[in-house]
Amino acid sequence: MMCRFFSHFTSVPYAMFANLMKQRTFSFLLLLPVAWMLLLTLFSPGCANIVPPVGGPRDSFPPVLIKASPALNATRFDAKTITLQFDEYLQLDNLQQELIINPPSEKQPNIEARLRNITIKIRDTLQPNTTYSIRFGNAIRDVNEGNALKSFSYVFSTGNYIDSMMLAGEVLNAETGMPDSTLVVMLHKSADDSAVAKEKPQFITRPNGKGRFVFENLPPGNFYLFALKDEGMRRYSSNQTPFAFHGEQVNTAKTNDSILLRSFVAEKEVEKKPGQAAGGAAGVPSKKKDEKPVLRITASASKTQDQDLLSPLTFSFSLPIKSFDSSLLQFSDTNNVAIKNYTLQLDTSATKLVLTHAWKDDSYYKIIYPKNFASDSAGNGNARGDTILFSTKKESEYGAVRLTISGIDFAKKPLLQWVQNDAVVKSYALTGNKLNIPLLAPGEYKLRVLYDENGNGKWDTGNYWKKKQPEYVLAVDQKINIRPNWENELEINL
Repeated sequence: MMCRFFSHFTSVPYAMFANLMKQRTFSFLLLLPVAWMLLLTLFSPGCANIVPPVGGPRDSFPPVLIKASPALNATRFDAKTITLQFDEYLQLDNLQQELIINPPSEKQPNIEARLRNITIKIRDTLQPNTTYSIRFGNAIRDVNEGNALKSFSYVFSTGNYIDSMMLAGEVLNAETGMPDSTLVVMLHKSADDSAVAKEKPQFITRPNGKGRFVFENLPPGNFYLFALKDEGMRRYSSNQTPFAFHGEQVNTAKTNDSILLRSFVAEKEVEKKPGQAAGGAAGVPSKKKDEKPVLRITASASKTQDQDLLSPLTFSFSLPIKSFDSSLLQFSDTNNVAIKNYTLQLDTSATKLVLTHAWKDDSYYKIIYPKNFASDSAGNGNARGDTILFSTKKESEYGAVRLTISGIDFAKKPLLQWVQNDAVVKSYALTGNKLNIPLLAPGEYKLRVLYDENGNGKWDTGNYWKKKQPEYVLAVDQKINIRPNWENELEINL
């Protein structure tokens, strides 16, 4: 109808409009062509094609709970089915990893999402006068955009009131000082040391990405606090499992919001020695029948690989060796002047021989070892000798460091550890707020401060059964970039 009207309207002779325009002001004359063009645009012959709106703001809101039956925080709870109704279609994502039920139940409830509803069917017998919480973490998400309803929980009580005690803290990796979010945090009632190995916990929770954990809706009382790698049973059955324990009993009626748990592995897995075949004896390489193993030696320095001024030279063996004859080794400069002030030491794997010497920068060295210099457990010696010619790096390839450090307890024998790729590459004892390092390999480092109270120069793990906590490590919350041929000045505040 409107299109037919516009067609008729546009057929009116232009002269009629000329008379009308004479009766209007000049400004109106200027505006009329604009209005005419707008009319042409709005009522063009294609007006029958309706164009839907394009785009619109992205939905960034999570689902909203509209109704819960029984209601949230219900008391005297005796239902077998819980229904949660939301304002939009939703899905459950990664529910098995996100879901936490306290107190833990023997039989997990059946939980499913359908359209806008979540249904929880309780399969276990509920304890009397107990507050329960079903925590979904970030599992509840809308269907379209996947927006998560974060930290949603459904709480109810089989008694007359909801327990309201809480306990919070953080979990750190004791060796690195960094947050550890990989463990499950547990509360036990029993004072028996073996309870954590034999019994299921009374309450559990998981730390967030920053290692922060929170227990809510706890009853008043005393508990023992642990953290453990969650492998299903939630029992500390192996010293090779990551574990943490709080040395003191905690009372939930008191303020507990800054508890620190430091995780450690009491015993590392025994590493197979190089050449050990699966199911075979240590030191026996996988080989064809009647094939005689050959002992080969490789040095860490060569004509094409300069020796690091800060590191020893390493001989690597293709098989674990049983013995070597240091008197057969010739170590000299390129003028054949013998060098005597060095040490040779075989490492614990028996596959590396470490030569330690105070290297001079930009200098040349020569090492000669003969045939049968070393031999393996079968008595096979290296098949041939070799002459190694190499030079050392220049001091200009390193950076100098001047450090000012504060916030450290110097009575606890602190060591400043320089870390690359999660490995400690250098350690320096700290005796005061100033530290000067004349040579340090360039690159990016992380720093840690180890309180080396036993003075052995390394981090020592803990032992729950001996009630020994691991040595304390503080992580420096900044990365350090050392530039070559540059005096780097740094300030560290812990």
